Amino acid sequence: MTMTTLGSRIKMARGKESQEKFAARLEISKGSLGFYERGENLPKSDVILKICALTGVSLDWLLTGAESATREAAHDLAPCLTPAHQADQAERIAAAAPHESRECSCPQCAELKKRLTALEEERRELCAENRSLWKNMCSLLEEIARPRGRQPLSPYGWRQ
Repeated sequence: MTMTTLGSRIKMARGKESQEKFAARLEISKGSLGFYERGENLPKSDVILKICALTGVSLDWLLTGAESATREAAHDLAPCLTPAHQADQAERIAAAAPHESRECSCPQCAELKKRLTALEEERRELCAENRSLWKNMCSLLEEIARPRGRQPLSPYGWRQ
């Protein structure tokens, strides 16, 4: 099933769980989750990854709405979301020296990080464009609101 918006896919992934409980599991506010589901805001990459991890949906489906060709393809995209891999990762992190990176270094995680970084950059560009358009709209509205063709009043209150 293909859903048209990221928000509707997040809502579908949440299922029957309340927004309040799901938001708590994601470690975000209920309001933020509501904004995401209504399409008023876009979640950051860490929230998207948590949604995939908590619900088991594929990152591909969550971001695009496209179903993976096979279950194996979906697993290849995000094997780090499986409980077994998470346990292995937790052991590796616990054994790591303090100066070592605490991030997963598997190729799938690198690919996901790359894709999420690209999406985050696109989101930033769209936000900047929206701000620019908003400023242009405001200046146009101010221009429309200014009276035209009137002569200024003299200091005595009559037109010259």
